[in-house]
Amino acid sequence: MRELKFISYIKKNASILNTNVIKAIGDDCAVIEFDSDNYMLLTTDALCENNHFNRKYFTPEEIGAKAVAVNISDICAMGGIPRHCLVSIGFNKKEKQEFINRIYSGLILYAKNYGVDIIGGDTVGSDLLFISITLTGLVRKQNIIYRDGAKPGDIIYVTGLLGDSAAGLDILLRKGRKNLNAFEYLPVKKHLVPMPKYLESRILSESRLITSCIDISDGLINDLMNITRESKCGAEIYFNKIPVSFSTVNIAKELKKNEYNYALYGGEDYELLFTVSKENNNKFLNYIKKTSIIVFEIGRIIKQKKIVINKNNKKFNPQITKIWNHFK
Repeated sequence: MRELKFISYIKKNASILNTNVIKAIGDDCAVIEFDSDNYMLLTTDALCENNHFNRKYFTPEEIGAKAVAVNISDICAMGGIPRHCLVSIGFNKKEKQEFINRIYSGLILYAKNYGVDIIGGDTVGSDLLFISITLTGLVRKQNIIYRDGAKPGDIIYVTGLLGDSAAGLDILLRKGRKNLNAFEYLPVKKHLVPMPKYLESRILSESRLITSCIDISDGLINDLMNITRESKCGAEIYFNKIPVSFSTVNIAKELKKNEYNYALYGGEDYELLFTVSKENNNKFLNYIKKTSIIVFEIGRIIKQKKIVINKNNKKFNPQITKIWNHFK
């Protein structure tokens, strides 16, 4: 995959000169020493027109909100609290100023809901609209969660239903936003304006029982591969335990597709995918019962460095051609 090779090249050639860098490339955020109790988290994500959004379906306010949301989700994936935001935006000189103002209006309002301050950025000329966000966060040292802590035997969980965003995108591509039925509305909304798992992140990180975590931005299989790659292990997914919403089931039926393909390979759900050691699993489940969140067990970490899907005790490999690739 071109993206992986490129990231590997950067990781190999970008030397770290500062001793306060705790974690560089390879996780949802970079991690830097902040003070005796906290690490600073740094993340950046860009949204490009016609790749991550299309103004046929998105309002300007939703474009701005989504740009912030995907970055907040990265901070949440490592157990952090988002703090400060830099915004770089590129647009054509013929673009109406009102449209750009509305993007910023959505961006600022969404950031404010999560206690994030917009503190600067840049504007540049560009043929197509793009927004690049750099976000900082703080996490207590004892609460931070990395991708590389999974071990064979660990239980794999997700925080919510999978496949909704991909199903919502399919509806948008086929019929736009008009005349949505009751089954279509929520998946479409989930695609347009994601909701980072802020509360779930706080609860999971404060448990100190999570061995690895990532947010599901590029699909369950792809992001599970990111955990297994960093943790140097593999995973087995229980096909029949993958949580899929009634809405996605109905959309799949309407479009003559398989709802589990949405769940396995569709991106932008922004649920948290995480692991808990077998030894601490009962303790974790007792802890979760006392909170307001719901989690779903979907598999286990295995020693073999591969991912397999177990369906009715028959194991098969994921369909590599369906795995999300930013350079398709």
